[in-house]
Amino acid sequence: MNAHQETSFMLGEVKVSPSHNTLWTPTKSLKLQPKAMAVLHYLAYNQNRVISNEELIERLWEGRVVTHGSVQKSINALRSAFNELIGDQELIAHYSKRGYQLMIAPQFLAHPLPDEVNASAVANRQAANINPLRLWRTAILTAVILAAVGIIFNTLEWSTLYLPSDHKTVFQSTRGYTNETGHEQSATPHPDNQHIAYIREKRTTNKQNAARSAIESDIIIRNAAGKDWRVANSGGRWFKLAWSPTGNNLVAIEIKHRDGLPIGGQFYQAPNYLYSFHIFTLDLAHEQLLEKQQLSQWQGHIFSVTWWDESTLEIVAKQGPNSGNGRYHYSLANQQLTLLDEYEGAVNPVASAVLNQKTALASLHKNKIQIDFLDAKQQRINRTQLDVTSVDISWIPDGSGILAYAEAERKLIAVYLNGKQVTIPLTDSKDKIFSRPHYSADGNGIFYTEEKRSSNILLAGLDGTKKQLTENTDFNYAASSSPNGDKIVYASVRNNQIQLWLVENGQERQLTQQPIPKKVDAIVWSDDGEHIVFNADNQVFHHNLLTDETTLLVNGETKIEPIAYFPATHQLVALQHNGDIRNLWRFEGEHHKQLTFGAVGSAIEFNGDIYFQYVSEHGLWALRHKDDSLARITSSLTEYSKLLKADQQGIYFMTGGVCQESDIYYQNFATADQSVFIKQENHAVSTTSFNTNKGLLQTECYLPEANIVLLQ
Repeated sequence: MNAHQETSFMLGEVKVSPSHNTLWTPTKSLKLQPKAMAVLHYLAYNQNRVISNEELIERLWEGRVVTHGSVQKSINALRSAFNELIGDQELIAHYSKRGYQLMIAPQFLAHPLPDEVNASAVANRQAANINPLRLWRTAILTAVILAAVGIIFNTLEWSTLYLPSDHKTVFQSTRGYTNETGHEQSATPHPDNQHIAYIREKRTTNKQNAARSAIESDIIIRNAAGKDWRVANSGGRWFKLAWSPTGNNLVAIEIKHRDGLPIGGQFYQAPNYLYSFHIFTLDLAHEQLLEKQQLSQWQGHIFSVTWWDESTLEIVAKQGPNSGNGRYHYSLANQQLTLLDEYEGAVNPVASAVLNQKTALASLHKNKIQIDFLDAKQQRINRTQLDVTSVDISWIPDGSGILAYAEAERKLIAVYLNGKQVTIPLTDSKDKIFSRPHYSADGNGIFYTEEKRSSNILLAGLDGTKKQLTENTDFNYAASSSPNGDKIVYASVRNNQIQLWLVENGQERQLTQQPIPKKVDAIVWSDDGEHIVFNADNQVFHHNLLTDETTLLVNGETKIEPIAYFPATHQLVALQHNGDIRNLWRFEGEHHKQLTFGAVGSAIEFNGDIYFQYVSEHGLWALRHKDDSLARITSSLTEYSKLLKADQQGIYFMTGGVCQESDIYYQNFATADQSVFIKQENHAVSTTSFNTNKGLLQTECYLPEANIVLLQ
């Protein structure tokens, strides 16, 4: 790296001007003391190594007798300035007993300086015997041009310079790319801008059990004429697709359940899948599969896959339930897996994407997503923070940055190498799921999956009959029956708003007046049938059916699922999430108390007590409301059960999993005998509530309509 001490340079989104002792962002500027600026410039000029205190003193204090405290004072001033400009980002790292290193590679903004031009010109003159006077005139003219360029630069919006712009961020319309009846997803554009790989799924009847169904999954490649070519089929499910840099190879991840069961697993069970990597070498022009490789199965969890180069995969994954997330390289040539060194400050990676060996690494930092841009030598180009909790990333084809999508917040963001973020507007449609966006290879459009959600509420009676309680094309879900079974409340998305609806005496009416901000997971009744509580992610609301008033009860930091509400004391008992772990908590005004310390699965309330299971453990526990003591009720209840209702003598429950439900069982506490209470003819249902007098409230499971859409 070669840079004069007066040369301006970029550190991410910060412009540094040594000649003015000033730091700039698009919205703010700060002056530095000359010595602090000198330290910053020296660290930038030598960014590829750690600089000791002694070297800084020798080079910048020019023989004056100073202590390490003088260096530390300048470092503190720099850190304080950067913190004020761009927040809590570590730009200057300190290595104990070694020194300091700038963590972002600077981008110097000037061309070779006049003295460098002159030196080169003298050498050329000696070689070619060119007129010296003419060379001096050329040098002077060059200096004038450079000065003019500097003046022009300072009048431009500097934060938009040095970024390619061969892509759009403003789009006017959408059009369906796939319009078949079925579930198409995961559009992955080919580098030639003529082909797209995607996944098509359909539900099929299970050959072993006609009452159960399975998903059949295909990999499809569509050409520019709209013709589809089916490359591969799976009895499990295809999960991720990625083209190699040349486009000759396609990697696809296949998921199958470890025990041979359908994808989905048991209630409250951590994913128990096997992942297989398939490499397809393709002749797209003749629609021929030239070669297929299947790599060893991965036991753990795969977060992302991309290509480091034509023969190496980069994978972000965890190996086994107790290991941390890691970044791996897998060489196809020697079939060797290598765990990459943990990148400093990115200890919990969740995704990576590679373009021309430039890496975008997404990691979870303080429950928010952090993006590190790394060069081919894995040196940091920049680090930026996103105000989201999860993200799907892919490179913008021109290499200027990445496309990041946060499904929970429904945010689509172009994140650039210099840290700049541009939000790409999306239509807010709460009855549709937007997922897996990718830029087209020419940067003029974005492909994404749009899934339409629609379901109706069914009442499965004790006698086996079924009655449809809602009859519309809306998304109706989370139905809950009152204690005596005469009322039902459910959530519904209508006119792009989430509201609660009440069904009573065959009539329904809208219960809530203000839109609910996020998807409802659970609706719980008080024992007197006059109050309900429901959640919207990390918020829990209370609705009084006598006054028709809805109020915010709890606003937590993480997701909260209500279990029971006691109106006399205004107490809420709920499951609060901490990552993948849930525990029981009591909320009473400003007082919050954790009641269990483990991993709780299913939980219900009866007579003030909370009955629950620990994840992966047989048996049933009770949390006594009188003194918060724990009692083990039985040790024989099947693990991963979904508890439905309790009475004095026993517990109603089911096993299986979501859309793979068993019959409804009853277990007697005293004898541990189990019996079938309700036999389910259709197991592809999702039960949300159970009343011992009325029956089950359910929605039928189906593969929703999903199409690939092009944003233009």
